[in-house]
Amino acid sequence: MILTSEQQTPLFIFVLDLFGTGAFAFSGALRVVDRRPDFVGMLILATATAIGGGIFRDVVLNRDPVALTNIGYPLVILFSTFVTFFFPVSILRHTTLFKYFDAIGLGAFTAFTAQIAWNMHLNPFALITIAGFSGCAGGVIRDVTVQKPTIVLDNDLYVTPAVLGSLGFMIVSSLGGNHNIAAIIAFFLTTGLRIASVIWDIRLPRILLVSTENVSQKE
Repeated sequence: MILTSEQQTPLFIFVLDLFGTGAFAFSGALRVVDRRPDFVGMLILATATAIGGGIFRDVVLNRDPVALTNIGYPLVILFSTFVTFFFPVSILRHTTLFKYFDAIGLGAFTAFTAQIAWNMHLNPFALITIAGFSGCAGGVIRDVTVQKPTIVLDNDLYVTPAVLGSLGFMIVSSLGGNHNIAAIIAFFLTTGLRIASVIWDIRLPRILLVSTENVSQKE
């Protein structure tokens, strides 16, 4: 049986998800400002970015897709797109602003998904995987759609904050902490690490460059 989102989701966690949806909608709209799209084009990208991860999460966890049933989600997406579309000059003065909104969305979706997965008694690997995919899916859809470098594959510290945020949630919950507190910790841990990586250009080690000529010679 598929449970409705309202049956599974505490109010605080629902608000966190709504907040993350708005943040991702802003990041989607901001990502395409330089292309000078019309309002409909910007709204489509903002919507895909905002609900992509949430729909993935709800389908995998056998939940009603909350973004398709609750009026709050389209209203938040419309507001985010409206602000970005009608005030582009103010937005363009802060070229990295979309990364900060993206970080907020990543943190919110990671914390929300970790909470739901924990309540469903998923194993730790499944929890981390689903929370990470849910947090990253919207950004991947956004970047692929506008044919810009995907942050997940661009050596930015992106998936790692989601993994660590999920781990933080599990640790707090395992120690008997309140689940809402655990979600707050997961949100701030994920968002803080992501923003820190943007500010200080923190990256994971990359694979060593391998010459294709040397490889072909060996073969």
